Amino acid sequence: MNMEKTVYTCHAGSFTGMETEQCIHIRGIRYASAKRFAAPVPYRYPIGIHACVTPAPYAMQGHSHLESYLFQTEYESYRQEESPQFLSVHLPKNATGPLPVMVWFHGGGFKNGNADAPNYNYEYLVSEQNVILVGVNYRLGIFGFAVDEHGNPGHPGLLDAIEGLRWVKRNIASFGGDPDNITIFGQSAGAELCRAIVLSEGTEDLYHRVILQSDPIGTMHNREEMEQDVYARVTEIPDYCPAEKILDMQKRILKEVKEKGTPKYLIFAPRYGVWPLCAADNIEARLKDVAADHELLIGCTSREVSVYGGQIRPLILLDNFRPTHGLIETKLKAMSREIFNEPSEAFARQYREAGGTVYEYLFSWNEDRSFIGAGHAMDLPLLFGAEHAEGTDAALGLTAQEIYEAGKPMRELWGTFARTGVLPETVSNEILSLHKL
Repeated sequence: MNMEKTVYTCHAGSFTGMETEQCIHIRGIRYASAKRFAAPVPYRYPIGIHACVTPAPYAMQGHSHLESYLFQTEYESYRQEESPQFLSVHLPKNATGPLPVMVWFHGGGFKNGNADAPNYNYEYLVSEQNVILVGVNYRLGIFGFAVDEHGNPGHPGLLDAIEGLRWVKRNIASFGGDPDNITIFGQSAGAELCRAIVLSEGTEDLYHRVILQSDPIGTMHNREEMEQDVYARVTEIPDYCPAEKILDMQKRILKEVKEKGTPKYLIFAPRYGVWPLCAADNIEARLKDVAADHELLIGCTSREVSVYGGQIRPLILLDNFRPTHGLIETKLKAMSREIFNEPSEAFARQYREAGGTVYEYLFSWNEDRSFIGAGHAMDLPLLFGAEHAEGTDAALGLTAQEIYEAGKPMRELWGTFARTGVLPETVSNEILSLHKL
């Protein structure tokens, strides 16, 4: 990469970035700051030109076994900050705008992740689809999804995400983006964060379209007892406790919470009925207010939970053994339907009944190629490159170049939806099947 000479001046400040052959990357712009558990306060840079050339720091977090396994990502080895309200802007070179804007919220179970993680190479989507992509970081775990600054139930991480969107709406025109054509999208916890933005008060003018990839909606029901358990533990945090000690407490909570139902798979998450998020029994009313003006693309993979068993070698052996293969596959798909597929289908119907335009997809690429084929997060290399997955189980024995080529139809669908909100009524290819509700 080389230093990029163009200066982008906006309400938030003046910035330069780095350029590659196809794109310009302005990384690590602080969009807000916050005291512990408090709402974010918008940040404005001092006068001068600020070189934003390094990836955004990570929110406070521990190890992720899943993402280490899939993408060789070791989150704990990166610089972390308790106030991680940073975003990065990625735009095609020599583009003439205004361009559609896609705002990405990373997944990671609301306890891991970073929009600038090395497994997210935005160049393919940005350059091929002629869009601007903004990756937004937000507080995670206890820091983002437990309490507010007054010790009441709260989710500062959701407020971060909304504030990041406000930054995009206010400033993106200076980078060549169209503030009247913004698509929010995310995968896994990032998808649930996008859904929470949709269902939050006062957000309807901040975005225009939504893409929800593998949203674990099935974990978001019957959470009250678990949330109270977590809340009681978090309120024991003493004043002036070091962030590292709080992270240790988070690890203990993750091990000790006794929930046995599907909520246990997403212990930290937005809490329905806590401002600005509507109560669970008001979702239908909220959708009637917003669905008609915001198109939705929603879907899952066909074998979501397979990746969680991918590290359990005896399970893989049983799957390869003909007498037990059918039993394993039946169980995997049943759990996938319970946590991901059926709740997403129900939300899609609810959105459509509220007057929204809805496209629903099922991602099944290479579902028979390996034990984790078409599993959770296996769509990400097709969107964002597989350089960091090459040689791992997530690459399914393919090269990064082969995965890049395979992902072109998916990137085209995502880009077309971001530009226009209109897709064919049916699509069927080797990657996914899609239909309009």
